[in-house]
Amino acid sequence: MRNLRIDLEYDGTEFSGWQRQPDVRTVQGELETAAATVLRHPVTVWGCARTDAGVHALGYVANLRTERDIPNSRLCIGLNALLPEDVAVHAVSDVPEDFHARYSARARRYQYRIATQPVAVWRRVAYESYRALDAARMASAATHLLGEHDFTSFTAAESEANPVCHVHELEVAREGPYLLVTVQANRFLYHMVRVIAGTLLEVGKGRIQPEQVAEVLRKKDRRAAGPTAPAQGLTLLSVRYD
Repeated sequence: MRNLRIDLEYDGTEFSGWQRQPDVRTVQGELETAAATVLRHPVTVWGCARTDAGVHALGYVANLRTERDIPNSRLCIGLNALLPEDVAVHAVSDVPEDFHARYSARARRYQYRIATQPVAVWRRVAYESYRALDAARMASAATHLLGEHDFTSFTAAESEANPVCHVHELEVAREGPYLLVTVQANRFLYHMVRVIAGTLLEVGKGRIQPEQVAEVLRKKDRRAAGPTAPAQGLTLLSVRYD
């Protein structure tokens, strides 16, 4: 039995997220259908993250198992020939038997893109906010979220079995007409990155003081944080494995 890693990207605009669901279009569903056609047997594909509806990915990782002795290059070509234009497979490779796209991951890196002026080319992958944003204030606030914390205030879920995450990186940077919020952590809670982005947006608008973000963490109350930022601005950049 072969265990195959699939590296891919997708535009999540017209998907109801990664995870297979009945009667709606999902990335997992499209990938499993294409893989089953090429491999000529039913396929289950495991993904590195359950991205929400409208969220994108540049460095998504999945894996599947097959007994077919098909060359990886041929499988890659076959998948791309069958997949819709908003999904693209970059590579297929053999990995150890115990590799799992989700459970073997050690860190994930996301980026939230905020357009500060009208845009056309990047409009599907950016949240447009034309109100003046203070990037320095946002960057200062972000420092309070670095390290290991209970992120209950930053999840839309009513309860999390383990709300503790270790944020390795969280930076705010300007790139032309965009503000980029980049975050890497060992794990993420439901909507965590989007709530972080929404809270930093409130800081940038002057509605929350940078130092108040530390108190938001301590309260462990979702109502203390800012709104959940819209999905279209969020992209999974990469996944780290040992």
